[in-house]
Amino acid sequence: MFGRNPQVEDRRQVALADYGILDTPAEAEFQDIVKVASEVCGMPVSLISLLDGERQWFKAEVGFGQDETPLSQSICAYAAQQDDIFEIEDLTRDRRTASNPLVTGGPQVRFYAGAPLITPDGVSLGALCVLDTKPNKLTPSQAFVLRTLSRQVITVLELRRSLRQRRESDRRNKAILQSAVDYAIVSLDLKGLVTSWSPGAEHILGWDEAEMCGKPVHVFFTEEDVYAGIPEQEMASALLHGCGTDERWHIRKSGERFWANGEMMPLWDEHGRHEGFLKILRDRTSQRNAAAKEAADAAFMRGVLSSSADCIKVLDPNARLTFMNDGGLAVIEADDFNQVRGCDWTGFWQGKSRDDARAAFWAALAGGTGHFQAPADTLKGTPKWWDVQVTPIRDAEGRPERLLVVSRDITKQRASDQLVTESEKRWRGLFEGMQEGFFSGEIIRDADGKPVDYRFVEINPAFAAQSGLPVETVGRTLRETISDIPDWVIETYARVVDTGTPEVFEIAVPELRRTFEVRAYRETEQRFAAMFIDVSERKRADAMRAALAELGDRLRNTDNRAESAKVAAEILGRTLGLSHAGYGSVHHDSEAIDVGQGWTASGLPSVNGIHAFRDYGSYIENLKGGHAVIIDDVTEDPRTSEDAAALAAIHVRSLLNLPLMEHGRFVALLYALKDAPYAWTPAEIGFANTIADRTRAAMARIEAEERQTTLNLELSHRMKNMLAMVQSIATQTMRTATDLDAAKETLAGRLIALSKSHDLLLDGSVGSAPIETLIRNALRNHEDNAGRFVLEGPSFTVGSKAAMSLSLMLHELATNAAKYGALSTAIGKVSVVWSLRQNGGEPHCVLRWSEQGGPVVVPPTRTGFGSRLIGRGLAGNFGGEVDLSYPAAGVVCLIDAPLKGLQAEDAPTAGH
Repeated sequence: MFGRNPQVEDRRQVALADYGILDTPAEAEFQDIVKVASEVCGMPVSLISLLDGERQWFKAEVGFGQDETPLSQSICAYAAQQDDIFEIEDLTRDRRTASNPLVTGGPQVRFYAGAPLITPDGVSLGALCVLDTKPNKLTPSQAFVLRTLSRQVITVLELRRSLRQRRESDRRNKAILQSAVDYAIVSLDLKGLVTSWSPGAEHILGWDEAEMCGKPVHVFFTEEDVYAGIPEQEMASALLHGCGTDERWHIRKSGERFWANGEMMPLWDEHGRHEGFLKILRDRTSQRNAAAKEAADAAFMRGVLSSSADCIKVLDPNARLTFMNDGGLAVIEADDFNQVRGCDWTGFWQGKSRDDARAAFWAALAGGTGHFQAPADTLKGTPKWWDVQVTPIRDAEGRPERLLVVSRDITKQRASDQLVTESEKRWRGLFEGMQEGFFSGEIIRDADGKPVDYRFVEINPAFAAQSGLPVETVGRTLRETISDIPDWVIETYARVVDTGTPEVFEIAVPELRRTFEVRAYRETEQRFAAMFIDVSERKRADAMRAALAELGDRLRNTDNRAESAKVAAEILGRTLGLSHAGYGSVHHDSEAIDVGQGWTASGLPSVNGIHAFRDYGSYIENLKGGHAVIIDDVTEDPRTSEDAAALAAIHVRSLLNLPLMEHGRFVALLYALKDAPYAWTPAEIGFANTIADRTRAAMARIEAEERQTTLNLELSHRMKNMLAMVQSIATQTMRTATDLDAAKETLAGRLIALSKSHDLLLDGSVGSAPIETLIRNALRNHEDNAGRFVLEGPSFTVGSKAAMSLSLMLHELATNAAKYGALSTAIGKVSVVWSLRQNGGEPHCVLRWSEQGGPVVVPPTRTGFGSRLIGRGLAGNFGGEVDLSYPAAGVVCLIDAPLKGLQAEDAPTAGH
């Protein structure tokens, strides 16, 4: 098979799409080309083959009878990789084509010659080819014709594209001219007479094209401008500088004056000769009026700020003061602004008030709104109460760059509910007038006087930005702009007009993910005004605070880790409107998460179970490094785009994954998933982090309590077992001792061995120890040189039930060997070898102690406690067998025990 180059294929797909040729009907220009190629080359089959993904499609064909074939059958794909004619005289003898279905079956072609179809940009689209049912060869003249015809195919494609682009350009230009009704576009000849008049000119100026063609441009200039020669000056400026601009009053057909900005440009013919002018006008009357009003409003606001008794401040991102109004300086009893310039605003507050101030600061810096009421002294020590609102001042890209802090002295108002109400109204009026949305409307009623709609009378820019409605909506009705508005909204505004009683209500706009508090009041008998305050962040923050409070309450009342994870997932998913949420443990080696009881939105399938991270993207390394993975759209992020289909199968389009680390290791994951693209906010990310931290803390508490309970029982049980074993060792040692000194020495050694086995268990994981470590510790006191002991065997863990007994047995064997056996000589050695085998379908451990290099062994005449310990200790406790023999070359002890018996933990029970 020919080699595939993804980069080349991508360029080919782009070029074919640009030509718009694929799957188009047959066209005579292309059909004539394949006919000529067939006749000139004397071949029964000729094709124009275009390579499209996994197929080759034929724009034209002679003698083949098919529109396309799979790319796997394409011979033209080889020709497309060439710079010139590609020819195979006998396809059955070429390894690249011998097994091709077109050769072995179907048409049974034997000869192929193709010329690549190469665009002017060097992209090979396919080939123009001829085929024969018998071996053949092109003559030089036939090859020349085929090469020429392939270039003709590209020429026809280029002409078709150019014609299509020209038509589209003409259509677009006409459509632009027809739709640009906000612009008056007028062409003039060299004398300044109108030669063309756009629909926008008719819309703005009032005259139609028939009325204006041949008329001088002076018609829509004011008398004073015509007298001053302004039209001629604009044309001269256009010729001199290439463009003449102006902003002045103009005249409509009705005689009305309007303010417009305009531009005059020279028109040149194809030979570069000046043939006229192009005049473009745009009505800017409303903008000029708005600018004038804005300037007046700005002057008014400067006066308000100067005269306001509220303390209005501006903070930088570090909470440093950069501005304070004169009224604010007076109310905080400052001599001048230099006294507080650059100070940390949060430093003015004390105790809990400082925490409230910091919380409000960070809330506003994150893009929300901070609000609190708290006491603080003025600079001269006068105690006061303040109502404080902190909001972001955004840059051109909408990011908070500074903060506006409005602090109002509410000391007196706190003593009087009426004064508080009046103060709140005045404060709200000032604040909302500076940045909140505002509009006024006129109620529309039917014949029975029932309110059915309202018309927008005035809209400020802030409301236009909030609602997405243009300022030009003024004059239109609500139902003309928003068709699905609920009736209760219109009824509420009508009630405000009818009763004169202001009303406050909320409107949620799911499409904008925003909630507005609306304050409506009556202006006239049919008109009302409404102030829109964006409370989306406050609503979301309230919901998240309530969710965290609920989480704390529910986690305190559970002592089950699975239930804790389930509660956290439910609260996280419900609060953030997720499709899935959950807390899962991580299998580090297999790079998978085990979701036990995740939360799933109604109507969606659960994702409980084990999932391999790499099945859903390449972000596992981020998680292993302890970094959160936040993806707004999995189809666009390079870490997940290739696996977007797998994520779509579990209804995931955006995700928030928070890794939980222990000692630098990725052990658990809190996931939040949505089934649609979503931009995660800092507040939501912080909320999810808090959920993760509190859930993990709750689980850690439960785990600690479980471990403490287990440890207490374990220590109690072990202490009882230890005392029982010490008693047994002491009793048996004294019973078999020949004298007091021997008994003392023997008892001390056995107790030391018992102590070391106990230390070994406490040093490792509770209740277990590696077998090799256990053996080395038991023999350490007898290892006077590196070659004394040879240890060999597979690694596994010995449980607490066997560890002490096995340690004591090895100590007895080593003690006997030191007294009478291999360890009593300088050259003696001991080999301890263990292995695992199957016995009746159950794994067994066989451990062999063998001595060599010691004195000739003589079997003992009596059995002491040590021998009995060795002979019965393991067999009695774990169902194993011990064979202690005394060959002359050295003592051999063979221990055969079930592996499960050796690994069993001596767990405490209620009876211990």
